[in-house]
Formats: sequence, structure tokens, C-alpha cells
Amino acid sequence: KDERVVQLIKRYLKSGVMENGVVIDTEEGSPQGGNLSPLLANIYLNEFDQEYLKRGVPCIRYADDIVLLAKSKRASERLLESSTKYLEERLKLTVNREKSRTVSVFAIRNFKFLGFALGRNGKGIYVRVHPKSWKKFKSRLKELSSRKRCQSIKPSLEKIKVYARGWLNYYGIASMKNNIDDINGWLYHRIRMCIWKQWKKPRTKYKNLVKLGIPEHYAATIANSRRKYWYISNNKAVIWALNKERLINSGFYDLATAYQSVHVNY
Repeated sequence: KDERVVQLIKRYLKSGVMENGVVIDTEEGSPQGGNLSPLLANIYLNEFDQEYLKRGVPCIRYADDIVLLAKSKRASERLLESSTKYLEERLKLTVNREKSRTVSVFAIRNFKFLGFALGRNGKGIYVRVHPKSWKKFKSRLKELSSRKRCQSIKPSLEKIKVYARGWLNYYGIASMKNNIDDINGWLYHRIRMCIWKQWKKPRTKYKNLVKLGIPEHYAATIANSRRKYWYISNNKAVIWALNKERLINSGFYDLATAYQSVHVNY
């Protein structure tokens, strides 16, 4: 037993939580989503890991998400029953029976584990990002690149970069080039839309377009257009004026380039 770890855990448990800027003492348990929960899970469930290692059962566990592998459906059903019994009776834990089930990893499409979709196709075994994870990722990017949030573009680009970089570092092992390219193009479009809205007045739009190399007569037509932001930001001249190179130099985090640099390590 490492006394330093014990003291660290005690400090975490007594540190309290912050709600609306106010620190509130915690009387029991640990804050949900905190760094302490996975540590406690690893300490407490180590006995479970060792038990099933002795039994020769392949066990994949991340905090309290557990996958046990068996060679047949019948064996998996016995394994589910015995592992549930061990967790509840031996370790005094409550198993979520709605989420606990036996499945064939390859018989179902997109077996989900920790946000990934695992399966097999004609090319072999694949690891992809699960559709639910994609939906959550795009929803968050949409929130960070909304016209209301992007009133100041550089801070918004920095927030997008921090979030997207963390996401890619986690999911970088997955095969997702086409999906990343699609979201990357969509995100460029949204950033152009935000910049176009920031320019506000037709005169400002005209001056900026000309400054970025758009011919005056064409810039005047676009600047005075009554089309919506999303439509105009996909205009060829606006795309050329606010091209990838310029946006990257302004702080845009290119998802496609970042994914290639992360994925190549796997």
C-alpha cells in the first residue's frame, strides 16, 4: 500500500466540488467525471482482473467498462452469469443488467466499446468511430463554431483546436479518413460563415474581399448580396478569399492534417 496514493485519494475526496462558481463540500462519494473515479475503479477492480486472468478469460477493462471474451455463445452466457455474481456478491457492486449482455462481436454491426465501433468486413477486422461518437463530436463543433460564439474568431478557433486535438488523440487509432475530410470541409464552411457575419456591413465586406484579392466589381456584388450567411460563405470568391492556407495561418486546426499525423503512429 502506497501511503502517498492513499493521501492523494483522501485529498481528492475532501476537495469538494464547484457549482456555479461556489465550492461545495462533498460528504460522500467522488465527483462524477473526475480524475479520481477511474483510479478508484482500477484499484478496486484489480481483484476482478486477477481472478479472470487466473481463469484464462481474456478481459478488457477501462475503469468500469468491461468486456470478457468467450469462444461460444453458451460459454459467454455462463461467463456473464459468473462475472455478474462475482461483482455483486464478492465485490458488493451493482451491475447494470440493461447494459450487460452477450453478443457476437462480428455478428452485429458496429460493436460499441468506449466510443469505438469494432467489427469485421471483407478486408478483415476494423476499428472505427461509433456513429454516436461522430454525432456528439459534430454537435460540439457546431456549438463551438456557432455564429453567437464566434463573435471573436481567434479565441473560438483556439477552443475548437483544444477540443478537436483531444478528440483526435483519443480516436486517432480508428479508420476515418473520409469522415474526417467531410467534417473538415463542413467546419471550414462554418468558420467562413462566422467571419462573413463578423464583417457585418456591406462596406466592410467589400473592403476585406478586395484586400484579399477579389476583383472590385465581383466583391461589390457579393458584399451587397442579401443571401444568408451559410449560402454566401460557400460562394467561390469567398472560398478563395478565405482559403485553407489563410484560415490555418489565422489559427484554424485542420482536422485532416492532424488526423494523418496522429493515425500514422498506429
